[in-house]
Amino acid sequence: MITRTVTNGEVPLHVVDHGGDGQAIVLLHGGDRSSDDWTEIAGRLRALGHRPVAVDLRGHGRTPAAPWSWDLVLSDVTAVNEALGLVRPAVVGHSLGGMIAALWAADHPDCPLAVNLDGHGNPIHASQYAGLAPDQVTRAHTALRAELESMGAGLDDYLLTVVRAFEVLDRFGAYRRAQGPLVVTRSSRSMAGLLPEAVRDTWRAHERWLGEQLTALAADGVLELVHTPTGHDVHLEEPALVTDLVHDRL
Repeated sequence: MITRTVTNGEVPLHVVDHGGDGQAIVLLHGGDRSSDDWTEIAGRLRALGHRPVAVDLRGHGRTPAAPWSWDLVLSDVTAVNEALGLVRPAVVGHSLGGMIAALWAADHPDCPLAVNLDGHGNPIHASQYAGLAPDQVTRAHTALRAELESMGAGLDDYLLTVVRAFEVLDRFGAYRRAQGPLVVTRSSRSMAGLLPEAVRDTWRAHERWLGEQLTALAADGVLELVHTPTGHDVHLEEPALVTDLVHDRL
């Protein structure tokens, strides 16, 4: 394992190259996390003959904060690939990192595999619910958004900028633009329990809507949908499952 710094413009990116001579796999963590999340999975992938490389995204872990946009973060991944000589890497990410992986697949038809581990974001439109009575939707959506905004008030300004960029991104459009194999996982355990009781049913209605959208995309052949018996942190809860998912498709 080699730790190094890759510079993209003025941004010094912290990179952990776990070594190996096989298929390169770039590992991208979620919001407010770091490359440390991937230590166990990287070891498993290396043992299977791959070359896992974990990156601290800008403003996370040991990479300092810098202006954030999806294009800038994708350019960071490109800089890492070029500096380490990674050819046609697979890109695997959790949450925020999972959406970056999906966007990478949209721009790189030669990408052998992109995996988004439970990176789905929050509802921002009243249309993003299933099973709520029409006269309840607007009020329920307003209450849930107020609660999510209240929770976001506890984040630092930089992370809040990242969260808002995630929310306004056309995620399903990004999936449809993927030019190579794209796997999206959906965790079976609801996150509703993390919210106040008054908005839990609204969150569950959003989860139902999300499930319908992903199922339709899978039926259209846009992506492979994998359900995992986990919560949101699937890579930490079931590292063997994630390792097998990636290895089997490569």
